Amino acid sequence: MKPYLLAAYNQIRFGLRRLFRCHSFDFATVELLGRDTRLSFSKTSQVCFGGHLVSDGRLVIVTGQNARLTVGERTYFNEGTMISCLESVSIGAGCRFGPNVKVFDNDHKFSARDGVSQEHETTPITIGNHCWLGANVIILRGSKIGDNCVIGTGCVVKGTIPTGSLVTQSRTLDIRPIQDEEKP
Repeated sequence: MKPYLLAAYNQIRFGLRRLFRCHSFDFATVELLGRDTRLSFSKTSQVCFGGHLVSDGRLVIVTGQNARLTVGERTYFNEGTMISCLESVSIGAGCRFGPNVKVFDNDHKFSARDGVSQEHETTPITIGNHCWLGANVIILRGSKIGDNCVIGTGCVVKGTIPTGSLVTQSRTLDIRPIQDEEKP
C-alpha cells in the first residue's frame, strides 16, 4: 500500500478506535503502521502515539484496564513486535525494534500450591530515547532502559540499564558427538 494511502487508512482507523473503543487514544497525523497491526485497547486505557511511527509487518499492542502506553515519535517496529501493557509502558522517541521484540509489563501470578493464576503482577517499563532493541529481545516487567542503549539480539532484560549501554548475553555452544547406546 502506498505510504499516503496507508497514512489515510490509519487516520480513519485510529479515529474510529478513539470514538468507539479507547477514548484516551492520542496519535499524530502520519502513522505508517501496516494493515497487519493489531491494536487491542481497553476503554479505560490511555494510549499516546508520537508522529511518524512505522511498522513493517505484524505489530500487536494490547492494553488492559487503566493502562498507560506512550510511544515516542519516529519509532520503528519490525515484524513480530508485541507490547503487552497492563499497567504502564513508556517508549521514547527514535527507538528501533528488531524482529520479534516482546515487551511485557506483566507476569501471571503463580505458586507451588495453586499453580498459574489468571491474575497478573505488573510493574512499569520505561525505554529511553534512541534505543535499538535487536531481534528476539524480551523486555520484562520493571525494566528501565536509559537513553541511547543498544540491547543485543536474544537478550532478556529485567532491571535497570544505564544510559549509553551496550547489552549482550554470552552464550556458548556445547558441541559433542552423539553416543549411541549399546543394546544388550
